[in-house]
Amino acid sequence: MSAAPHATQRLGRAVRLLKRHGEEAFKPQFVKESWRKPAVSGREAAVLRKAAVRDGTYGAFDPQTGRGWDPLWDKPGKVSSIRPPKETKRERTRESRAQRIEQLLEQADEKIESYRKAQLEKKPEPGIENLFKRMTKGPGAK
Repeated sequence: MSAAPHATQRLGRAVRLLKRHGEEAFKPQFVKESWRKPAVSGREAAVLRKAAVRDGTYGAFDPQTGRGWDPLWDKPGKVSSIRPPKETKRERTRESRAQRIEQLLEQADEKIESYRKAQLEKKPEPGIENLFKRMTKGPGAK
């Protein structure tokens, strides 16, 4: 079983163009009022870069042998925003809901007491006289 060929052997054309043109091989060119693709594609560049990292030649490019990778050729990464993720509304409002619940719990005993008093006041007074008065008023009257 033979070993896999080195990236510079598989991508001989890309290495040759890199030796000849350097960084310009990665850039598209405007020729005769139209754009031409880069001489070395992004996929080929990625394979060459990975081979340079694997071989330990990342950091310097040797134009005679075509081995290595210049760090200036790396594309800048995506700049992400600094702010935190939005999260769901339930997670965002959790703190304010907890504070509101605590305030309502402080008032809960008073509200329960006033409700129970109101329910007791709504009840008619016990006794035969009040029962007779209610019965003589007729249906629908309170």
